[in-house]
Formats: sequence, structure tokens, C-alpha cells
Amino acid sequence: MKESDPQSPAEVVRRAVALLIGRLPSGWKGEPSAEDGNTAGLRADASIWVTAPDGQRIRLVIEGKKVVDRRDVSQIAERLQTISGPDDVPVLAGRYLSAPVREALTKQGVSYVDATGNMRITSSSPAIYLADRGEDRDPWRGGGRPRGTLKGDPAARVVRTLLDYRQGRRIRDLIETSGTSTGATYRVLDYLQLEGYVYKQGDEYLVDNWELLLRAWSKDSPLFTTNRVAQFLEPRGLEALEKRLRNGPEQRYAATGSFAAQECVQYAPTKAAYLYVPSIESAAEEWNLRPNTTAPNVILIEPKQTNDIVFDNTTQTAKGITVASITQVASDLLNSPGREPAEGEALIEWMQHNENEWRRG
Repeated sequence: MKESDPQSPAEVVRRAVALLIGRLPSGWKGEPSAEDGNTAGLRADASIWVTAPDGQRIRLVIEGKKVVDRRDVSQIAERLQTISGPDDVPVLAGRYLSAPVREALTKQGVSYVDATGNMRITSSSPAIYLADRGEDRDPWRGGGRPRGTLKGDPAARVVRTLLDYRQGRRIRDLIETSGTSTGATYRVLDYLQLEGYVYKQGDEYLVDNWELLLRAWSKDSPLFTTNRVAQFLEPRGLEALEKRLRNGPEQRYAATGSFAAQECVQYAPTKAAYLYVPSIESAAEEWNLRPNTTAPNVILIEPKQTNDIVFDNTTQTAKGITVASITQVASDLLNSPGREPAEGEALIEWMQHNENEWRRG
């Protein structure tokens, strides 16, 4: 049963302290500290002493917030450093802390815990590392707020546009480039801002961390449940298929998965070609593919719409194969079975070191 929504920062702190003490290893102790202030007269919302089995101890200085946005992290970190001593561990306690907020806190050297159970507490002396996973989305988001998901075509179009282009986008440009309605675009942006994946600077929307946004979108876009999929065999192998594709088929397509990623990362030999097509039946007939569910080497994927975003921003490989946007390929690899997620991680690593090659201006 879901716990009730913490109604105040004080309640947030009480839950955070209980979660922290409950996660301490056997032999460790946690107890409230009476010293919540510093020499400047500033006070923390709470502090607790954590004592190791050998008697070493460290003080956790806790600041409670009911709502935390990504843009607030620097200011919060500065205040926590101000009210903490040189040997203290600054901790932010939140009602719910989104993934971008948690990452930003880690970069700022601030430990955290939220009321859903997300936690990361680190100390070098005594050595301690507490980590736990809570909710991926705010379970207490009230009515009237943006829909808590990145599922569906409008979200895919807006997210793909934000990922594929390096520069910030004005709302009019974003609507035009993504091909999404004004209302849908604003709804997706509201959600992305609320979760901290996107921020607004002037009249432009920007992505602070494209990898976090890519991973969040991938979780809501499972390849095999959002599209129609059929398995086939090309009896002569993938080289024969590549030859057909190079010869300029009338059939529109966009390669994804390992078949598309192999030009960027050589993770392992490609066993099957994953191809987006407007019509499975038409593509299978044109390419003379045989239905096969036991040992397929061609997987045809038919989106719900013939003008789906998967067919936008495609590129040509050196072999003349049309591949989907690298962000689409990475997302598909992350939520595919078998070794594909590991290859997705390798592709993301390549993307981190070659951003100028795949992000447009």
C-alpha cells in the first residue's frame, strides 16, 4: 500500500531519518544530534550521528524540501555546505527526487534520501555507502499535473527532437520540427520540466543531460509492445539482405538494433537485422523473406503510424544501409532482450565521446 503524501518538510525529514536509520548495517547506530546549528547561527532541519561498530562516527546534516527542481540543486548544495561542518555529510531529504535531481546532487557532493526510498549516502571516514531504489516517478503527483509518462507518439516526437538536436529549441521551432500539435507539445514539455529532464532558458527549451532523457524515454517505449513485430528468415543470410537494401528497394525502411549500431560499435557479430517498415506484408514480399519463429535473422517492425518518428532523421551507413536516428537505435537496444541492452550501453558510451557526430545543430 502506498504511503500517504508527506504534507510538510518536517514530515519529509522524519521519514528520511527513519529510512536512513533503517538502512544502517548491522552493528551501526543512528541517533539524533542535539547540535543542529553552526557558529553563524544557521540551523539544519535535523542532524543524526551515525556510529560504526568500532566507535567512529559521522554527523549527517539534513535539509528537508517538499519539492525540488533540477535548477534548485546548486542553491541547495550551497546552503547545505554552509550549515555543515568540514567533517559532516550534507544530506538533502525530499518528498520525491527525480533522476536528474539525484544525479545533480551526486555531482555536487550532496547525499540524499526521499520519502519513496531513493537513497545515496556516502562517507569516507567512517567508510559508509548506503544506496537504495525507490520510485521512478512521483507517486503523489496530484490531478491536473502533466501525465507521468513518455509513452506515445507525441512524447516520442518531442523527446527525439530534443535529443537529436544540440541547440535549444523555441516552442514554435519544436512544434514545427517534431510535427506535434501545440497542446501535446506543451503537455510533454510540462512533464519533462517537472521531472527535471528539460529546463527553460529565455524562450528556449534545453536538455541538461541527454543520456538521462534518453534512458527515461526508453523505459516508456518498449520496442516489442508498442509496435507490431514479425519474424522472418533470409535463407542466404544478412549479406544477401544488405545487398537488397543497397539496391534501393521501393519499400521504405529504417534499420535499428545491432544491425544499425555496428558501424559505431563492434560489440558482437550481428545475428538478426531489425528493420522498421510501414507494412510488414509488403516488405516481406518485396524482400522474399520467409516467416520463421524458430531461427529468424530478420525482424520486421511495423509502427502504428506510417509516418512514425522512427523514419525521421535517418542516415546512410558506408554500406548504403538506411538506419534510424542513433537515439532511436540506442533506445531500442536498451529495451530489447538478450545481449542488446549491453550493446546499448556500449553505443551510449560511443555517443558520449562523439556527440558532434550524431547531434544536429
